[in-house]
Amino acid sequence: MRRNIKITLVLISFVAFVLFSLVYYVSEGSPIERYKFKKEVDSYIQEKFSQNIVTENIKYSFKNDLYWILAHPENNKELSFEISQSWNDRGLWDDFLTASWRFEVNQELESFVKSVYAQKGTASINLGKTISVTDKYSTISYGEVPSYQDIKQELKDSVIYIHIDRAFKKESTEDEYDKVYKVIQFIKAKEYKVEQISFSYKGEQKDSPEKTFEFNSLENVNSQDDIVKFE
Repeated sequence: MRRNIKITLVLISFVAFVLFSLVYYVSEGSPIERYKFKKEVDSYIQEKFSQNIVTENIKYSFKNDLYWILAHPENNKELSFEISQSWNDRGLWDDFLTASWRFEVNQELESFVKSVYAQKGTASINLGKTISVTDKYSTISYGEVPSYQDIKQELKDSVIYIHIDRAFKKESTEDEYDKVYKVIQFIKAKEYKVEQISFSYKGEQKDSPEKTFEFNSLENVNSQDDIVKFE
């Protein structure tokens, strides 16, 4: 009887171990492959970056069977980018260039939006097609990355998303249009190269009405009276 209990406990332990291993593999991948990937990342960073880069925990995509990791410059935690295995086994790649350009625009644009909307706004840019631009600068030292202002002419298909975290104030429409116009003026002054600007209002309440503006061209936006045309 006691022998049967021991056998049962061994079998249960074995099954539990197998199940745990399967769950771990699906979510984390192979420990050996994770170790190899981390060594490759360390070498990749040392070769490609002239600044100190901090990496976070390794991620694994079971669907694509790829390992990837988030990283950021030691002196800038907000500039987060990805280092990943390539799907075609061509080594590692990263999106540091596009992350740097996004960060540059997002930081200055969101800062202005928050100043206009009393910290109630967020802003971000989708740089669109960047392959040709990143290929062009992929061989330079990442300590010499050109700024967005230097390469913006090559990213004309970008889209800016601005979200205001409150409802549109219908009782003060003129003031609301003036705020939108101020943001548009800022974008025009910075000469961001975009094909669309999506501007939306949404209050904290689930049933609060939404308000959107879609700008496909800024050439005809010359006063706050022009804003109504883009609702």
